[in-house]
Amino acid sequence: MLHTAARRLGAVAVASALSAGALVTIAAPAATAATAATTYTCTFPSLGARDIPVSITATLPAAANAGLDAPAIPVLLSVTLPGDVVDAAKGLFQATTIGGFSNDMVATLDELSSSDAADLPLQNARFPQTAVPATANTPLTLNTPNPLATPGVTPASTVPVNLPGAGTYNIAVPSAFKFTATKQGDVTMLADVPCAIKAGAPSSLGTIILAANESTTKATPAKKVTPLGQKTKLKVVVEASNEVPTGKVKVMKGKKVLGKGTLNAKGKVKVTLKKALPAGKTKVKVTYLGDDYTEKSKDKKVVIKVR
Repeated sequence: MLHTAARRLGAVAVASALSAGALVTIAAPAATAATAATTYTCTFPSLGARDIPVSITATLPAAANAGLDAPAIPVLLSVTLPGDVVDAAKGLFQATTIGGFSNDMVATLDELSSSDAADLPLQNARFPQTAVPATANTPLTLNTPNPLATPGVTPASTVPVNLPGAGTYNIAVPSAFKFTATKQGDVTMLADVPCAIKAGAPSSLGTIILAANESTTKATPAKKVTPLGQKTKLKVVVEASNEVPTGKVKVMKGKKVLGKGTLNAKGKVKVTLKKALPAGKTKVKVTYLGDDYTEKSKDKKVVIKVR
């Protein structure tokens, strides 16, 4: 489930120049290049099923904050066509170069301890025309553009996403996609060739921890002094980095609940206590219970005056 509450700007793109390509992280923690060298089974209309080696590389941080608006993450894709597929392109379509594209590649963030997940669609998954080998039955590797090797080119990348709730997530490569092969002039040879990850092939780029955002809770009586016999009202404001908190707050005296309420879209609530308090000063604690994106917090020093 994605967080739909209003949020503060919190995502910062950090450039990382690596030999694998010009890749971008989604948060400040140290990032490492993650590569999944896997295999898809693609079914060609004239040749039938063929195993296609595919390499997917991205640079990802070990951790980020839940709910951030993460920018696009450039990705390097490498697809190796078997020699008989290349020969068929030459013989059937007179191809001297081969390129291609896919418009439906979707990676996922899968929460390891629950069923929560989030899609990471890829965009610009396009392979420039590459000369076919002169030697028969020779595999041909197609690569998406690499900005480090060719400045200014547009790499494949994830679509900007709103990160899901806190937890440890597996970053899974696309389970299936359709590939369109083109020849010189980007003329379509084979459209929408279905490809699915081969059973038992590597399917993970690694894991990432999405941490809940720290919060602060501040409560003040609506009136400096509550008239004796009237119920006190408390104004409660909960704030957090990156997110506007949602959820509930409780007003406690020891283990006794004096009142509770639900934050509005601005992270605020006015709580009316269940009963009128006695004359004098009463010290209470106001606790925010947290949500999927935000840690718990409390205001321990709330003093209510009644007379």
